Amino acid sequence: MKIQFIKFTVFYTWALVLCLFLLFSSSCARGIKETRLSQEDPSFSMIIASDSSEFKDSIRNRIVRHYQDHGNIEIINIKRLKAINPLDYDVVLIIDTTLAWSGFNPSLNTFLEANEYKKNVVVFMTAADPDWTYSYQGVDAITSASVLENIDVKFEEIRQQIDRRLNLPGDTIKPAS
Repeated sequence: MKIQFIKFTVFYTWALVLCLFLLFSSSCARGIKETRLSQEDPSFSMIIASDSSEFKDSIRNRIVRHYQDHGNIEIINIKRLKAINPLDYDVVLIIDTTLAWSGFNPSLNTFLEANEYKKNVVVFMTAADPDWTYSYQGVDAITSASVLENIDVKFEEIRQQIDRRLNLPGDTIKPAS
């Protein structure tokens, strides 16, 4: 009887571990459509590594609309972040979700630890706490709760950070029509 109980317990423990792994590895984020927008004579190159939610999609789409007529923009899934060499781009924009108790997710931590050059990196993180701030490996994250009413303010913060990386004074780049 005791052996059957142990087998039963081991089976359900592994089943629980598998369910938790699947839950956390898929998370609540949806995948994004990877895209490359190219200009004939680009002023800059930008890569956006992102996961997806209504809020993040709105921010990302607005960034793309603002800059698309002026430079080359590549959009990739956040899971491909480790393949990015920040020296290949003028701006690396990372849009991600804060994971409970860990701040940046493991792929973002790995990216920041693996790359010494971070001067062109802009990080935007959504978090449940609207007052949450985070810095890691010399990169300060712009943070926000996923509140649609905050899109204008957060877009402006991100735009200003991107413009600084591109050495643009003020609002030099006008949004695409």
